[in-house]
Amino acid sequence: MSTTTEAAGALGRLGRTRVRVSPGVGGARCRVRTSVTGTDPTVPTVRPVLTHHDARSARLSLVPEGALLLAGDRIELDVTVDPGASLEIVEPGGTVAYDMRGQDASWHVDVRVAAGAALPWAGEPFVVAAGADVDRRTRVRFSEGARLAVRETLVLGRAHEPPGRVSLRTDVRSDVRRVLAEDLALDASTTPSLLGRARVMESVLLVLPAPLSGGPEEDRFDLAVPGATLWRRLAGAAHEASTATAWQHARAAVLDAPLPGEER
Repeated sequence: MSTTTEAAGALGRLGRTRVRVSPGVGGARCRVRTSVTGTDPTVPTVRPVLTHHDARSARLSLVPEGALLLAGDRIELDVTVDPGASLEIVEPGGTVAYDMRGQDASWHVDVRVAAGAALPWAGEPFVVAAGADVDRRTRVRFSEGARLAVRETLVLGRAHEPPGRVSLRTDVRSDVRRVLAEDLALDASTTPSLLGRARVMESVLLVLPAPLSGGPEEDRFDLAVPGATLWRRLAGAAHEASTATAWQHARAAVLDAPLPGEER
């Protein structure tokens, strides 16, 4: 689902970013392997910048090397966290899918979190400007004992403009069971019927080995799989859709860290 076929790649400018983190051996720092490849060296890609790592954990910032997302861009982000390792991903800024003048682009994310591994990913707003046409897919696979939290914010149109077109597909599952599956096609005609007057949708997905104790109750949905929780808020503007409190709880639960103002 999140791996672009050769045929699709031939129709656009593919930029693929791969990240893999494994625990260190014998007290050494954890191993962080990254690669950035593309079909055209002039096409902007997303570069992972390592900001911290120790024996078991790493922190990466995903930095776009130029304007993204433009017509014909095919961006793939492939992230693997091996057993016992922890990877935190941050984004320094949001992404804008610009007017594509009848063409399209794609943004595919493929995540694998192994047994006993942890991944908090603090995504920033993804803006679908008027005239954009984007295929955005997120696939997550995790094993027993994994912990992960993913924040996503979708903004339909920039200020004072109608939304572009975006196909959202999300597939989250364990080794044995699906946790979340969504397929939304949003554009200027379908958004009012699906989201009402909202043009911003912010979500925080949390997966733990056991159900979360505490955490905000507002905008919270406990999913069918024990330990899986989704917070989602719809609003007319990004600041109104903020799930900051839910994200603080989710991140702390994944990293087993204290919340701001708390001590452990």
